Parts: sequence; structure tokens; C-alpha cells
Amino acid sequence: MKYLTLAVGLGISAAVVLVVPGSGATASMQSATVVDKPHRVASKYLKQRPQWTKCGDEEFRTYCTKITVPRDWANQYSGNDLQIAVSKVAPVKGKPTRVVFGNPGGPGGAGLGMAPYLASQAPLAKNFLAIGFDPRGTGGSTSVSCDGAPGYTMDARDRDPGTRDLIAEASELTQPYCDRQSRGLLPYITTAQTVQDMDLIRQLLGFDKIDYVGYSGGTWLGAYYQTYFPEHVGRFVLDSNTDFTGTWLDTFVAQPQAFERRFREDFAPWAAKYDDVLQLGSTPGAVIRVYERLRRSLKAQPATEEFLDGAVKVTYDENILDQMVTGDMYSKLDFHSLAADLLFLRDLSAAQAKGGPRAAQRRVDALPPARQQQLVERAHRTPIGLRMLGDYDSEDATFTAITCNDTPWPQGREYGEQLAARLGPHYPLVGWTMTENPCFYWKRPNLTMPTPTGRGLPTTLMVQSVHDPATNYGLAVEAHSQYAGSRLLTVTGEGDHGVYGGVNKCADRIVNTFLTTGVAPATDASCKGEGIPAPSPEVPGLDEAAGAPLQKIAGFTKAVSGYLP
Repeated sequence: MKYLTLAVGLGISAAVVLVVPGSGATASMQSATVVDKPHRVASKYLKQRPQWTKCGDEEFRTYCTKITVPRDWANQYSGNDLQIAVSKVAPVKGKPTRVVFGNPGGPGGAGLGMAPYLASQAPLAKNFLAIGFDPRGTGGSTSVSCDGAPGYTMDARDRDPGTRDLIAEASELTQPYCDRQSRGLLPYITTAQTVQDMDLIRQLLGFDKIDYVGYSGGTWLGAYYQTYFPEHVGRFVLDSNTDFTGTWLDTFVAQPQAFERRFREDFAPWAAKYDDVLQLGSTPGAVIRVYERLRRSLKAQPATEEFLDGAVKVTYDENILDQMVTGDMYSKLDFHSLAADLLFLRDLSAAQAKGGPRAAQRRVDALPPARQQQLVERAHRTPIGLRMLGDYDSEDATFTAITCNDTPWPQGREYGEQLAARLGPHYPLVGWTMTENPCFYWKRPNLTMPTPTGRGLPTTLMVQSVHDPATNYGLAVEAHSQYAGSRLLTVTGEGDHGVYGGVNKCADRIVNTFLTTGVAPATDASCKGEGIPAPSPEVPGLDEAAGAPLQKIAGFTKAVSGYLP
């Protein structure tokens, strides 16, 4: 999951769940058909024969296609069809005996890279057909857009009534902009529609059951596929879990405490431990004060500098500093980059305060070109997880549509402002941003989805690190307690968002055993975290191929996207 400009909250224990008011608290509904159960597929969709095209370099062994799906699965003869981009990687030798689907989260993250990513996991390469897809609304599939919608450039920590009015106005205007840009498609961007797209892919591939690996928002999608199509469920792995037994608000309301914990209990002590290298302070408190002082100075005097051929405005808010900090909480492999950037920005701000813009520019000009390029890339990098790297507009629009459409939200500004006022003082990193939320003003389609319970399903393996910043550990515990037959694999001493595929050897071994043999732990299990690596001599780059699982998936998605018309 991503950290939301729209979401956040929980000033109490992570295990506490806020109850969303019922339908009486929601705004009037848009006129989209209710899709609360699977629908029999019209023959015209089953008769299609996808044409597969090689996508990406030869080494990826990936083929892509587009399939046709109805805009509304409850009204398949309306003539308003959509295109869904799908990728596959077959075993090197022989015919696959199983098929494994993957989703990188978001919700709304482009997912064509899931096929080569899953195929790169050695235990899956022999017998599995690996499948990725861009969900409806995003990437190479028929997309939605919120281009032109007002953003949140104001400081959510500013409690001035004028600032709060601007945040409320921006939130309220989001849906009209998105509706206008999305050609009437927005009400049909829901999990209920997406799981039926998934099942059509299954049928066209000719498999009776699917296995599945879903990260972050993909845990929500996976649980709902299980709920809609239990007879086609194989081995499901849900990694870095939303509370898919509740509402989207339940998941996002737990973020502030989780982000703050990751920052204060993981990053700050690590940076203080290596103060001789990182120079951010010899105690966790000193490290945190560097961020807070830098934020205040950049708010008072932002710096606009020339990096290579372009200008970058260095500000305090989610455009640069706040986004950099929260985005780098997702993976311990980004901690060194964050520390180096905080040090540089501190020195840049100090130079500007003392000698003006020219002194600050001299700091930039003194950097090697490679380091300048790295800073430019990081300035435009978005958090991974709830939102993936790629076509930001369509991914953001899909993210907003799904989280606002799927489940009810209390309507109006009062609820969000009360949460922000309660959470912000305790969890300032993102706690104040609870007001930055289009869903509090969103007119939902007439949709009520069945609540996932897990009853009657094969074992579901849930994987979770205890200090995950984007999907709080308490969410996994709550969902696990409500989901029949689930097993919870906890990675202790760890906080990465997205575990399977390189974060923890013990967890990888358990997940691979489950996927390849169907054998899950007899009871809940745990693996010990492998620790945060010491700073390297050089500042790490942005090599996605060498990064955390979700970064690797994003790299694969970039490599294999764009080959289909």
C-alpha cells in the first residue's frame, strides 16, 4: 500500500478498528449496477482468442496480450467493453501444471511485471505459468484519469481555518475532475468488477484453479477473489495485509501509528548507530529533530535549484521532503539513501539561509553529475506499495476510485478533521494528512460487496512484518482472526512492506514450500528479521533490479510495458 495523501489515522492502538457509519452517513449513490456476486460470462467473451506478443527483452521470456471484458459485469450486453493487459511467462521446459497470478498492490498498481517477477523465483520456474495483469483503470488496460484535479500543496499540519478550507475544497473537487477525465468509467473501477476480470483470464487460460501472490492492496483483491470464486481458489499468499475483512478506512486509519513507529523505532536508531558515517545525530531523538528542523526551514524558505537540465523545487511537503521520508520507510534498503538526502538537504537549506540562492546553487553544482541525477530521480519518485511506479495518473486515479467506491466512508469534512486533530500530535509524520481525502466527499456507486470470511476455503497463508509502515501489523492480526483457515507468518524484527522474494530467507522458504507443495505451517509461525544493513561506502542508487520485492516488480513492469497497442 502507499501512504495516502488521502488516508491516515489511528491515534490509539493499531489493533483498534474504527467503525464507519452505515449508509445513512454516505452521500447519494452514482448509478452503477450492483455487482455483489459473480455473473455468468457471456459467450462472446469466452470465445475470444488472445494473441500473445513478446514484450520486453528476450531474457524476460514474457508475452503480453489484451483481453476484452465488459465495462459492467452485471450488464454485459451494453456494448461498452474494456481492454485488460495481461502478461505470462511459461516454464522453460514442459507444460505448466499450475498457474499463479500476481498483483503488486495499490490498489491500482500496474502489474504486468508480476509474471516475470514470479517466474524469477526459482521454485516457481519449473511447473508454474506465471500471470500478471494491469487491473482495469490503469497501465496498459483501459484507463481512468484524474488529470487536472487539485492536489494537496498546502501543509496539513497548518491548522489555520483558511488552509483547512483549501484542503476540504481540493478533496471535494477531486471526483468531478476524475469523472470528467474518465469518460463515465469511474463507477466501474471496483474490486467487484476486477475479480471478475481475473476469473475471465483464468477461463481463457484453461485452468480450473489459480494460485496467487498478492502484496499490500493485492491482499484485498486476493481475499475478494476467494470470496467471489471459492471453487477456483488454489494456494493463496497474502503479503503485507490490509484488513480485507473490514473497510478501506479501517486499513488507512492504522497508517499514522505504523509510519511513525517505523521512522522512530527503525530508521532513527539505525541512523544514530552510524552517526560517524551519516552525520544526522548520535541519538534517535537528534535524528528526528534534523527532519523536523529541516521541514520548518524548507517551509519558511523553499529552495529552487538547477539540477542538470531541469529545476527541482525543494520543499517541506509531500512533493519532496515528506514524500521522501515516508516513501523510504517501505524498505530498509532505502534507509541509507534517505540519510544521505537528509544530510544534503540540511546543508543546502543552511547554505541558502546564510548566503542566499547562489550559495545553495553552488552546493548543487559541486555534486558529481551522477549524484545530481540521483537526487532528481528521487525527487520524482513515489512511494511503493499502495501505489506502484509507472503511469502515476492512471494508477492514482484507479487507487482513488477503488478505495472510495468499494466500501462506505463517513461523509463531510468533520470526521477527517477530528481524526487529524487527534492523530497529528501523536503521529506527525502523516497523522495530520487524514483530512486530505476525496473519499470523505465521494458519491459511491450502488455497491455492497460480501465480506470476506475465509469459510470453506483452502488454507490462506498471510505474511506480515511487525513494523510495516503502510499496512500496520494490527491489520494482519485482525484480518487473520476473522478469516477462517488462515495462517499468519510473522517476520519479527523487520519492517519492510512486501516480504516474499528477497527480504527474509526463512519467510521465502515457507512461502515457496506452500506454493509448490500446498503444505502450510500447521499453526501460525514466525521468522526472525535479518536486520538493517550498515551504510555502504557509496550512496545506493535506484537500481530496481537489486531492490526490495515491490521495487523489483516495478522494474519488471517498466521493462515489459508499452509493447501492446
